[in-house]
Amino acid sequence: MTRRLSMAPQHSEREPAFSYLSRVAARYGVPTRDFAADMGLSFSRIIDGDPKDITALAELTDTEAARLLVWSPKYLGNRNHYFRGHVMHAKAIKESSVRGCPDCLREDFENGASAPEHSPFIRGEWLFRPITLCAKHNRPLSSLWQVSAQQDRYDVASRMVEIAPAIASGELDHETREPTKFDIWVADRVAGRSTGIWLDQFSLYPAAHFCELFGRALWTVRIPKSQKFAPEEAHLAFWLGFKFAKDGESGVRLGLSSLQEFEGGPTDGPKKKFGDLYDRLTFDLTNEDYAPFRNLLRDHILKTWPLGPGDDLMGEPVLTRHLHSVLTASREYGIDSRRLRKLLVTAGVVRAVEQGRSDAWELFTPEEAEPVLSRLETLVSATDLQDALLISRTHFESLRKDGYFAPTLEGPEHKPLWDLREARSFIDGLLQGAEPVYVPMHSWAYLSDAAIRLKVSPGTIVRLVEERRLHRVGKHVSRDGFSAILVTLDEVERLLDRPTTPGISIQVFAKQCGLKDIYLRRLVRMAHIPSTEGRNPKTGAKQRFLSTEDIEAFYARFITLRDLAVEHGMNWQALRHELAKRGIAPFSPDGEDYGAVFERDTITL
Repeated sequence: MTRRLSMAPQHSEREPAFSYLSRVAARYGVPTRDFAADMGLSFSRIIDGDPKDITALAELTDTEAARLLVWSPKYLGNRNHYFRGHVMHAKAIKESSVRGCPDCLREDFENGASAPEHSPFIRGEWLFRPITLCAKHNRPLSSLWQVSAQQDRYDVASRMVEIAPAIASGELDHETREPTKFDIWVADRVAGRSTGIWLDQFSLYPAAHFCELFGRALWTVRIPKSQKFAPEEAHLAFWLGFKFAKDGESGVRLGLSSLQEFEGGPTDGPKKKFGDLYDRLTFDLTNEDYAPFRNLLRDHILKTWPLGPGDDLMGEPVLTRHLHSVLTASREYGIDSRRLRKLLVTAGVVRAVEQGRSDAWELFTPEEAEPVLSRLETLVSATDLQDALLISRTHFESLRKDGYFAPTLEGPEHKPLWDLREARSFIDGLLQGAEPVYVPMHSWAYLSDAAIRLKVSPGTIVRLVEERRLHRVGKHVSRDGFSAILVTLDEVERLLDRPTTPGISIQVFAKQCGLKDIYLRRLVRMAHIPSTEGRNPKTGAKQRFLSTEDIEAFYARFITLRDLAVEHGMNWQALRHELAKRGIAPFSPDGEDYGAVFERDTITL
């Protein structure tokens, strides 16, 4: 027969199991983890929401197990938890700081003085980070305590004794405030109520987190990015993001557009405009729960930003231009922006300066402007071409000797003339799939500087880029034309057959081909690709290198997802989906993980 405890306090509404267990243990004057062990339970498993232990606790205390389970986060592994019908990351539900409403706790202390079973307890909704306000008292939640070790953090009865004086004195109180529409929405969602708005269709925490990131980006219009919100002001980011997101995609796009119009131009880049919203969705929040928000941001930028080859969007190279601005068209066609705008205004393609936006943001599609642009005088002199492409006269002449930049027209009666569009198209081709570089560091060098440092002609390096033998080509985001092309000195050096070692290190080649270091080392260790032993030129220690022949053997057999995406002109997410649909899996003999690398003879695109 199951034992039942005669002095167990009553379980309180919305109380997680760990809080209740702590109060039960305190009622018997025994430390929580010791009490749990004596009863055949595990405090750690109760904290993790283990149904078996929680059900056993319910039987011991004559409590309904469902009451305990419904407000107890269940750990699923990989830092994910299940809470109130939603899967959410530990950052959403298991922060090191435990929060609560001082008014609620004061009432608990008063009730507990006469009836121990009503001692202070944690409400389950307080655990959810986006909830910042007590719905009963309109009191912002305060940080009650911050403890790293989980068993100490969730020993609620012990922690309540420590903070009792601060609760009684009002030391932890924040000023009350009226609930925002976000506060009401998130409380309804946690309570299991649908509100019927656009955000309801998404997983709860990703939707709330998106509101927060969006709100922070929108706040930069009013306050500097470096200024942090105080804990009692955290609700402001959620509220402002929700203000736009509650109206669906149109509201989100309206908010994103307002950020673009605030200050600066598209040359600042989406990262600078949208801050953490862009960074987190691009690099960190890449799972499927965030895909709708990531896709919405990407689609908005594609439809409202004059991006072209050589630009980067959310970690992927832009392969095709969808929009021009007066400024980008001016640069591409080598015509003064003022003259170009007048021509486009006459043709009804753009608005006049007085009615429209700045040259950087006055947008149009290449197709609608084609009748105007195709009639532009594009033949220019050598000096004008050099100025337009930002290339020095010395390097221009050197490239001509190597067979590049042949004149479009030349004859005895006039100076040679060049088609600026063809020249720019050539530069764009060199930059196709290039990595965006904000500050050239490490082994990055401008192509012109690399030629000087390696004592070769610029045409020698251009040919390596043109033939796609260089796997790392960069584009300086603040420069245009020839001056924007970056290469890595070590890769060029290797291809010039002047290495100081038997080849390049595995780590360097991993960066060049787009694989993680650990996967490339695994390919070498398992002998799937050849390698060459040599000595490190600095330490003298023996290590494995990849010679030119080793690298050629790698590319003869394998191709990475990054190179395959550039080769087929697709973004890597769409390509990954297409490969999976065709049943083409990454190279993985015996189930070993080698990353996003494929055998060439398995590709049937």
